[in-house]
Amino acid sequence: MTSVRKSLAISLANKYIQIALQLVSFFVLARLLTPEDIGLFAVASSAIGIAHIFREFGIGDYLIQEKELTEAKIATAFTITFLTGLILFSLLFITAPFIASFYNDERLIDVFRLLSINFLIIPFNATSFALIRRDMRFGSVFWIEILASITSTATAIILSGQGYGYHSLVWSSLANTLTSVIAVSFFMKGGLFHRFTLSEWKTVLSFGSQLTFANLTGQISTNANDLITGKFLGFSETAFISRAQGIMYLFHRDITATLRSVAFPAFANGQREGRDIEQDYIKAVTILTAFAWPFYGFFSLFPVEALRLFFGPQWDKAGSLVPLFCAGGASAATCSLIATLLPALGGVRYLLRLHLILDPLRIIAFITVTYYFRTAESFTKVFLIFFTLPVPLLYYFKDQVLKTNYRQLLVGLLQSTFVSLAALSIPACIAILHYNDANEILRHTHIDIHWVYKNSYQHYLREWLIIVIGIMMIPCWIIGIKAINHPINHEPIFKKYFQRKK
Repeated sequence: MTSVRKSLAISLANKYIQIALQLVSFFVLARLLTPEDIGLFAVASSAIGIAHIFREFGIGDYLIQEKELTEAKIATAFTITFLTGLILFSLLFITAPFIASFYNDERLIDVFRLLSINFLIIPFNATSFALIRRDMRFGSVFWIEILASITSTATAIILSGQGYGYHSLVWSSLANTLTSVIAVSFFMKGGLFHRFTLSEWKTVLSFGSQLTFANLTGQISTNANDLITGKFLGFSETAFISRAQGIMYLFHRDITATLRSVAFPAFANGQREGRDIEQDYIKAVTILTAFAWPFYGFFSLFPVEALRLFFGPQWDKAGSLVPLFCAGGASAATCSLIATLLPALGGVRYLLRLHLILDPLRIIAFITVTYYFRTAESFTKVFLIFFTLPVPLLYYFKDQVLKTNYRQLLVGLLQSTFVSLAALSIPACIAILHYNDANEILRHTHIDIHWVYKNSYQHYLREWLIIVIGIMMIPCWIIGIKAINHPINHEPIFKKYFQRKK
């Protein structure tokens, strides 16, 4: 458990630094690039993301969870990764004009062809990186990902400042991939290359094919957001939706992805060692929601201010979408680790069934609603529905692999609810005054607080104030944890800094 905590601490530090870099990138690029530039790249990267599922083919997760890993299995995994990367590069390079024609924009030809180069580079990184994660060498993972993020961010900012537009994002992606490969070669003692063989292809593909299909349907339904809105609403409207989602994804994708990256090998190792994985799972969900719900609640209270702080005033239009996306993220936090738990415990077939049920319905709903209503708001409401409805189904499939102690889970979620309400008490009071025109409420006190607003016509708080309000949440959050005796209260790092020494 100590090694898991250490790995998690390193991974969270890694992700916090990456988020800081991402916020710097958002802050600068949102002011240097147009919504058209960002929307165009969002559509292209969504399509590329689907291709990446084929490229991965579940190889990384297979290498991590395989109980009897041999050199032949590693070499077979490398060979499959190399061949799929070569095939995908060729397909994307050839089909780029047809994809661009579908969106009636020839700029996408160069974008797709440049991004397809990633598929030639990644195979020299993927297998070795999975082996590093299998050994839970998260210190090495930290440096690999931080170096790649710094290089990527610097490339995007420098090139966009030189007027490269959407191409700056393309070259940033290539810089990230190339830096990762170079960094992995430094930390991987056995090197990046393995002999070419397909001797264990049946063993590798029996796991990889199921996980790939599950991930593929999930990725298609996720990336369908940008692909569908790009077609029916245009690149600019897609960019507004993407920016509103970006607030939610700061936690749902970035922070939760960090937990999943540690949870997957930890769950797999726990099964091999015969630990009580259900206790570990419930504790992880309880701790996750204690962070996630205050985060989503805060940005739901101040959506426009957050968008202005991160991206600038030209993105105000996306403010009405943020609370709906955050509500979806808050719901997903209760079950987001199940998709990691199932393959780690050998239940990848249940993950596949889940995706086969939900993903086609989700895509059909997105296409139908977006086509007929042609508004970002209608799209966002469908997004919320499909982030909330799957929760019972996810737990049904989890029970097929690991029985859920629902009573204990409910107690943990109620504890997180209390902590979240405590943390949001000050922001909620400020929001009540803010949205009900505090000057009118305080008119008998002779206190004028017009200075907190951006201007007299739009009563948005000045952007820097939400930083102050966010800091004010922290002591309330800590008090809530100690008052309810939340599981975080027993974590060594929390006890070290926030409990009195007897």
